[in-house]
Amino acid sequence: MATMVEGNLGHIEQDLIQDYIKDNDSLVLLHDQIHDCDIVLSQIGSLLSGFQVHIRSLSSELRSLHEKSLDLGVRLKNRKLAETKLAAFVEEIVAPPGLVNAIIDGEVNDDYIKSLNMLSKKLRFAQVDPLLNASKALKDIKQELERLRKKALSKVSAYVIGIFSSMRKPGTNIQILQQNLLQKYRHLVLFLKEHGIEKYNDVCAAYVDKMNKVLSEDFRVYLEALESLKLDIGVSTDVIGYDANVVDLIPRGREQLRNHRFMFSLGERSNILKEIDQPGLVPCISEANSLKYPYEVIFRSLQKLLMDTASSEYIFIKAFFRDESMFYRVFEGPVAVIDENMKLTLANSHDAICLMLMICITKKHQLVMSNRRLPCLDTYLDKALIYLWPRFKTVFDMYIQSLYQCDAKMLWVDGTHPHHIVRCYMEFTASLIQLNAECGDGQEAGEEAKELRRYFEEKLESNLVSFVDELLMEYFGDLIKFVKNHISEDLISYTECPNIADVEPVVKNFAVKWRTALELMHNEVVTCCSNFVSGMAILKAAMAQLLNDYNRLSECVKMIPGGSSLNRNLVSITSISYEIRKYSRTL
Repeated sequence: MATMVEGNLGHIEQDLIQDYIKDNDSLVLLHDQIHDCDIVLSQIGSLLSGFQVHIRSLSSELRSLHEKSLDLGVRLKNRKLAETKLAAFVEEIVAPPGLVNAIIDGEVNDDYIKSLNMLSKKLRFAQVDPLLNASKALKDIKQELERLRKKALSKVSAYVIGIFSSMRKPGTNIQILQQNLLQKYRHLVLFLKEHGIEKYNDVCAAYVDKMNKVLSEDFRVYLEALESLKLDIGVSTDVIGYDANVVDLIPRGREQLRNHRFMFSLGERSNILKEIDQPGLVPCISEANSLKYPYEVIFRSLQKLLMDTASSEYIFIKAFFRDESMFYRVFEGPVAVIDENMKLTLANSHDAICLMLMICITKKHQLVMSNRRLPCLDTYLDKALIYLWPRFKTVFDMYIQSLYQCDAKMLWVDGTHPHHIVRCYMEFTASLIQLNAECGDGQEAGEEAKELRRYFEEKLESNLVSFVDELLMEYFGDLIKFVKNHISEDLISYTECPNIADVEPVVKNFAVKWRTALELMHNEVVTCCSNFVSGMAILKAAMAQLLNDYNRLSECVKMIPGGSSLNRNLVSITSISYEIRKYSRTL
């Protein structure tokens, strides 16, 4: 087996050798080709090595170029930044010819304000940075800017002061001038305040001087006009315990006697507290209508004018000058005029009701100013109360002292009317209670005043109803009894069924005496009721009830059998109403 294998291997080896000999030429050719390839590859390797060296050289050059590019970029950026800053600097400090012409020769208007704002910006720029201020370029232009600044200050101050001077012309509406003209030019004053404090102070002083004089004169004229409208109520002898029967009161006449009583009664005078924010009096209109007013009405009008003027002026000064302290310098004069008048008036005032109303008015005005959120009159209003309270106490003490000195024996006067001293005391007490209930501050009755007032109002209402019933029963008793006994309120049912015999005497009796009875009823109310307001309320209630009851009687007559025979005796409702209206106007 081994011999066979070896024999096979020998044969195979010989075959392979023969095959190699056959392919010898091809192998030689292949060897030559490989050799040639090695040479080519060697050359390519040398070429690539050269390329690699060149590439390394290019890479170094590219890095160098990149670094140079970065350096150039930084330098370009720095130059652009420097150019921008320099351009801005040059623009800020250089005054173009148009600006110079506008500041020196231009008319003060909206365009001038724009030029002024541009100049202000340049002046402000030169003062911001000390380094810029020290630059040579700025030094060259600084003289020109300073020349423009002085020219602008002089021109603006003269223009603004000129506007202020026009405020003193008669008939000038200062508030409209402030709102429509001055507010538009507030930037002029701001320029003065920022770049020329001396000129600004001159302008402020000019405004304070002119407005102080204008407003002082306006309030003086208004006060003089109001004085002519004042209704004199009471003198030093018109106190509660003063006897109205003495000789020196008689020559004063009926109107003065009415005013003497008026000083102790609040009545409709309290309406002034409901008119706190209404427009003030216009003297020329009041004089044309021959109207006179208690002093509290004049006081409210004066205070109203002061509040409105002060509010407008305070808001204007705060916006225009941005210096609130100027307001108090402007109003030194007007407040002094008002203080002088108040001191003189209070020294001669003996009307405690007026003084208390003035206190209430002042407190309500404090609330008005608080709601406006304006503190400008806080000091004045506080001072007004400081004037009013002591004077009220002085007059109040005079009233009390007069009662101590009064002779008690003279308080009795035979008749239905209460003595006038008793009436004055009660009316004065009721007035103080009412005022304290409405706007008191605890210095007197306080919360008890409201309860006391409510108690007397309820008593007045119940007694008024009883008085009306008694009054009607006295003068129209048969009518009242018949209606109550026979006719229901709805005019439909009857409490007792009437007949013609029951109703005939009532109808005929009324037809005969109704006018006389109305007059007698009116006269009794006038005699019994010393208080006109209560008397009028009683008379109106009585006559309204009478008209209602007679209407029910008339309807009853129409519905009962045979009632038509009494038609000629029935008085028309229109006739009764006409007569009632006459008495209602003459109480």
